[in-house]
Amino acid sequence: CVVACYVDERDIDWLVSLNIRDPKEMDVHELVRIAREIKDRLIYSLLLLDNSHYNAMVKAGNNLANIKAKLYNQAVTNVMQKVGMPVKNKLINQFVSPKTYYNYLKSEVIVVKDLSFEQKGEEQYFAIMCSSILSKYAFYQYFNNMSRSLKVKLPRGNTSSVVDHVAVSIAKKYGKKMLLKVTKTNMTNYKRIKDVI
Repeated sequence: CVVACYVDERDIDWLVSLNIRDPKEMDVHELVRIAREIKDRLIYSLLLLDNSHYNAMVKAGNNLANIKAKLYNQAVTNVMQKVGMPVKNKLINQFVSPKTYYNYLKSEVIVVKDLSFEQKGEEQYFAIMCSSILSKYAFYQYFNNMSRSLKVKLPRGNTSSVVDHVAVSIAKKYGKKMLLKVTKTNMTNYKRIKDVI
């Protein structure tokens, strides 16, 4: 999940009143409550790359940073089109050097220039904080919906034996092809899961 968000100066007092801050300092309930408020007021673009599309991009030779650069660029482009006027400060949470970021985008038709690459931006800038909150909120929704549709409580984000066990049970119940939809095939435990199956 990648989100770009536009924060107007008129939104700042309202965001302060909501106690917007680094999402790592929030519990899930607070994050969900705040996300529900800001999603209806702020201009933003959410791009969600599901596992099957992620796997296809990795198979095509993209690494995670390359994928993120493409998604970030598209999300920022979408927001700027929605805003419809020049945006003075365009910030991005730095995950690679600016040179590497723009190098990943060399084959893209539209590339947003003049970005400020910020370290720990979610601790300092409302737009990045709000983007991160909305991204986590979208992830929670997607993850919970996937759990419900599979009728299984999915463990989050690690490569433990618990994850392996759940993945194997999903493959046995729904077939091996389901793993392409619910796992990232470039993760270290994917081979172990396939071996067990």
